[in-house]
Amino acid sequence: MNRETKRMMQRQGQLGPNGTPVTTRPNTAHPTAKGQKKKVSIKQYGKDVKGELKKVVWPTKSEVINYSTVVLITLILVIAMIVALDYLFSEASLFLFRP
Repeated sequence: MNRETKRMMQRQGQLGPNGTPVTTRPNTAHPTAKGQKKKVSIKQYGKDVKGELKKVVWPTKSEVINYSTVVLITLILVIAMIVALDYLFSEASLFLFRP
């Protein structure tokens, strides 16, 4: 084990300061009843949601139109491909099983 690995393991708490392995790991379990967050009211929750939504970068009208056009064209192409493959496979299976 090289110096860099030892230093990283010491920072993570896996090795002691003298380089020996630590037998007990720090408690990283979920918070106990004492450490749990307080429940917030519906009013506060609404304010928090509104504040977060103000931080969102909303697309412009032209971006929405461009993205929607791309999605619709892709959807039409995929549907056409599925229909074509379905037709080809059904004709091929009918050809194989004709008497």
